[in-house]
Amino acid sequence: MRILVSCVPFDHGRSGISVYMRHTVSALAAAGHELTLVVEEEAREVPEFAPHRQIVAPRWIGRPVLSMLWHLLFLPFRISRARYDLFFIAAANRRAVLFRPVPTVAIVHDLAAHRMRNKYDRFRTLYQTGILPFFTRRAEFPVAISESTAADMVKFMDLPREKITVSWNGLSLPVVSPAGGWKDRYGLESGGYLLYISRLEHPAKNQYRLIEAYEKLPPEITGRYKLVLCGADWHGADAIHARAEASPLRDRIVLTGFIANEDVEEAYRGSAAYVFPSLFEGFGLSLIEAMHYGVPCACSETSSLGEIGRGAALLFDPEDPGAIADSLLRLLSDSALRDELKAAGLHRAAEFTWTKHVERIIHAVESSRS
Repeated sequence: MRILVSCVPFDHGRSGISVYMRHTVSALAAAGHELTLVVEEEAREVPEFAPHRQIVAPRWIGRPVLSMLWHLLFLPFRISRARYDLFFIAAANRRAVLFRPVPTVAIVHDLAAHRMRNKYDRFRTLYQTGILPFFTRRAEFPVAISESTAADMVKFMDLPREKITVSWNGLSLPVVSPAGGWKDRYGLESGGYLLYISRLEHPAKNQYRLIEAYEKLPPEITGRYKLVLCGADWHGADAIHARAEASPLRDRIVLTGFIANEDVEEAYRGSAAYVFPSLFEGFGLSLIEAMHYGVPCACSETSSLGEIGRGAALLFDPEDPGAIADSLLRLLSDSALRDELKAAGLHRAAEFTWTKHVERIIHAVESSRS
């Protein structure tokens, strides 16, 4: 098929959505589809994007509000006369079009703005809760990346469940060779730290309560295992930095900032356990990444994390630091449990591939035409 794919917004390549775009474009291309990509100027030379025909957004859309308006109001006229078989909006929970010249796949990653009203400013909250649902309901093929997101689409977008295709994300692995030296850079030893990879965002990503939970662990545990938080600063990051600095265990808490692709594998493989306490996730890519690398995991029981982690990770209430601490203590103290979760995690991670992801979507499109 001739498919137009909107890869806006790319978030400078530093978000789960940007990871999604890169892998989905690769999987669609590998399946033999002819792609044209809508990209921002910053993303033109992304390796997965560069080989394809491109429609480049103007430079003036650098601010999110301008990007939203350009995508909604101007992009449809840019593509109205071209001939495509399908329009694939890779981030339909953040971008929409006023009208659709061809049948449209709308990928919804999460409805965090509905669940967490303080996550965005007033304009973006209104846009995501009041405007986007109208256009997503009109899409011929709305797609959720988890059953949790599908349930939210029914609840908040008033979409019939039978209209929604659920297609889980694939396992995302770095496409570059490991650089080496990451642990040395931060004074870390293999097996000597707990890991959480997520942008520093308060309160959504819940690093604040994770620090509280870490402080509740016995001294023999905190003396053996550091807490390592990897991720670029985002909304509310100052509160997380301040909380870490004020902690009596501040010398055992390491904030690395953004972690490069070439360092990700080393970070996972060197960790004693992976903890994912986010309050809300549409999918949670790093959970299955950690499982793939054989790291025993503990995660929130809420949203998609409970859906993906159940049976392969310890689950906890992310709003209860004591529950988080209890899960970590159990995970670090019970070697048989650790081995059990490693095996279960490896099996769970293998279930998710980008080939399966795009196949489910294309099958839904083709089935409607038969």
